[in-house]
Amino acid sequence: MSVYKKSVVFIVFNRPDKTKETLNALRQVYLIEQFNLIVIRQEGSEEVKQIIDAISWIDTTHHVINYHSQSSVKYRINNNVRTGLEIAFANIDCEYTVVVEDDILLGYDFFNFCDVMHARYANDKKFRAINAFSKEPKQRDMLWSYGKFRYGIGKGWSVSRSAWNTLSKYWKPGVDQHFDYLIEEWTLQGFVVMPYCSRSLDIGWGEGSSHGPKDEFDEHWVAMRKSWVGSNPFPIEDYQCVEHLPFTWRSDCVSYENNFSQFLKLYRLKIKILLKKILRR
Repeated sequence: MSVYKKSVVFIVFNRPDKTKETLNALRQVYLIEQFNLIVIRQEGSEEVKQIIDAISWIDTTHHVINYHSQSSVKYRINNNVRTGLEIAFANIDCEYTVVVEDDILLGYDFFNFCDVMHARYANDKKFRAINAFSKEPKQRDMLWSYGKFRYGIGKGWSVSRSAWNTLSKYWKPGVDQHFDYLIEEWTLQGFVVMPYCSRSLDIGWGEGSSHGPKDEFDEHWVAMRKSWVGSNPFPIEDYQCVEHLPFTWRSDCVSYENNFSQFLKLYRLKIKILLKKILRR
């Protein structure tokens, strides 16, 4: 059993340049020495294998997955991430884990942000996860602000052991579907924590990307770059929750309110999810 109580699940496949860039950023994140690195490597690139095998600056667990040629991208992504979480919470016995794909750079203080948020909301049954991303322009007076939202997870995120114990019941293994769809009902019943200034930078543009625009100058990528706090060190202050935090990520990313109005919205969302499931059958 590992002596580490926190882990980073790192998902890699066939993009060596982005894998290197992500690892370089990860190495600079404050508190990285407190983490175990769990690499889930989908077979397919000898260069990526060499990069992972050469890691010597962090305690690393290396797990390789080889898929049948007929398996879909959705199936592979779902299984890769779920496998990493299973290793983190079963084999390594972590208190919480951070999930990073090979095209996500983490900001300098994201692990500290995770420490604070997991401690702050540990006893809140509505707390689901922590997201690192934002598209709001970086502002000094908003650098330590965050909000609570009804939304999913992605682009650098973290869940606790207690959350995984429930989440895993929704997140079925061996399903040919994106995991965010599988866990949508669970996430929307509570809230995720998200910073105003982004603690992650998505560099996934290009021909190898599974989602998002291919052009690095698309508005999506430009906005994230303007929001990102960077990987270089800076003084850390306390984080403050802001109600109704201005957030323009997507129209369905709404502020969390624990009241009757939100209950009606959630009810409508659950009906929508149910209808989507029926139509997909």
